[in-house]
Amino acid sequence: MSIFLSILALIIIAGFIWLMMQPANYEVVRRRVINVAPDEAYANVADLKNWSKWNPWIMHEPDATLEYSGQTDAAQGWYSWNGQFIGSGKMTHTSMIENQSIEQALEFHKPMKSKSEVYWRFSPVGESTEVTWGMRGKMPFLFRWMSKMMDQWVGKDYEIGLARLAAASGDTEDAYEIGFPGTVESQPEDYIATHYVGPIDEMADAMKKGFPKVVMATVENGMKISGAPFTLYHDFDMKNGKVICDIAVPVDELKEVDGFITGSLLAQKYMRTSLHGDYKHLEAAWHSAFSHARMFKQKIQVGKPMVERYVTDPAETSGLELQTVIDLPLK
Repeated sequence: MSIFLSILALIIIAGFIWLMMQPANYEVVRRRVINVAPDEAYANVADLKNWSKWNPWIMHEPDATLEYSGQTDAAQGWYSWNGQFIGSGKMTHTSMIENQSIEQALEFHKPMKSKSEVYWRFSPVGESTEVTWGMRGKMPFLFRWMSKMMDQWVGKDYEIGLARLAAASGDTEDAYEIGFPGTVESQPEDYIATHYVGPIDEMADAMKKGFPKVVMATVENGMKISGAPFTLYHDFDMKNGKVICDIAVPVDELKEVDGFITGSLLAQKYMRTSLHGDYKHLEAAWHSAFSHARMFKQKIQVGKPMVERYVTDPAETSGLELQTVIDLPLK
């Protein structure tokens, strides 16, 4: 027993030493040039009642309870949120310079108590505005391990928020919309596909070449396409930037074809996320899909492929009319 206690004590000491070596402070910063004047971008941030138009977290739970101070576009103005899934907290303006900068105090109450400083900068760039959104804070000692991860966790949400802010401010040139239709029950379907194993950043080119080949194989072999084409993702190796997937087309009367693989998707329950907009925003949609699953405590079924379905044809639609859905398999 004494040996066990000695080993346990060494582990605890090593843990404390490791925590002492971790940075206490963290900072997350993202920037975006928005094609509107500074006063237009500033107004949608300064008036806290406008935040529900572009906030990247409220979109996960639009029915969350929001409360506001009497004046929401001046120093000491505040708003609070309370949701079953997104937690609760409060944002307060601490100082403001019209059309130039905003300082805010951010308090999280649930799921974990914490405080951070948030800041905004609005810098003219020709007839446009570079908007800077940043957050800085200090982690409690036992949570220092989280400091280095804050940029990864929060940064993508800031990018999504700035894109939504741009659209809400009138810059719709590269707008996209992410939605959460809920859970869906898929029906069994057969498919023919080409297999891809390679770098994530070469996926777009692989799909551009792969889908026409698969479609041609179905036509030449007398198969009828039965629905929207899709990609089955079997594995993401984010550390090495690689992906394993099947570039597929659903068909009736499945036939074996040399050089292609065939398979069947069984009936399955999925949590669905939708993207209206260019495919280059799929990374943001995937981030939001996993965030939504985590917030709503949905359990993703490991071992089942994740599905990316291309609802509309990019040859015929573009912008917000281009629709893609992401289906995460549920237990």
